[in-house]
Amino acid sequence: SASGDDHMSIAKKLRNRNATNLTRKFTHASFGIFFACLNQIIPRARFVPGMAVVTGTSLLMELLRYRSGFGWINGVLHFFLGKALRKHEMEGKFTGSFYYFAGVTATAYLYPQTAATLGILQLALADPSASYFGKMTRNVYWSRIENGLLGFGRNKGLLGFLGGALFCLPFNFRIFKMARWGAKGVPGGDSALLTASLLLGLAGAFA
Repeated sequence: SASGDDHMSIAKKLRNRNATNLTRKFTHASFGIFFACLNQIIPRARFVPGMAVVTGTSLLMELLRYRSGFGWINGVLHFFLGKALRKHEMEGKFTGSFYYFAGVTATAYLYPQTAATLGILQLALADPSASYFGKMTRNVYWSRIENGLLGFGRNKGLLGFLGGALFCLPFNFRIFKMARWGAKGVPGGDSALLTASLLLGLAGAFA
């Protein structure tokens, strides 16, 4: 079909998920920071319904773009996102956008505004940095998680997770230091903040 030819011809121009793809990482981080800012600025009562509409629209797009007559959607995606797309995202699979929008929507709905914003920022910063460090250390075989841990982390690396966490540590520590902790200050002091900052980065890297 015409739509099939369209998306397969685009797929030939794209890299697979094993490529470093800095363009994708920059795009990922930029979108994450943008939506984190929106979550912090826009009242929750407006942001959550708005994100639900964005998520629903994204799902509809994913369901239609491989069907006959809707191949033009793939052309639009490639025009705007270019090399930020992965090969498998034009070979019948969903793009990461639907899962990302659904995650942002759920986070904004389930958690208080500030906590949700910090969580969205972790994904924006830790995930692409963990992926980058993982690619850079892929030949350090002892750190590889070949078969995953209970189904998670397949083909990832422990050094990648650690790199993503360390990348986020200064940012997280600064945010926690700026927070208001009451008259008694931070329970556990700076060591507790450093631990929390590292664990938060690890969570973002693992996601």
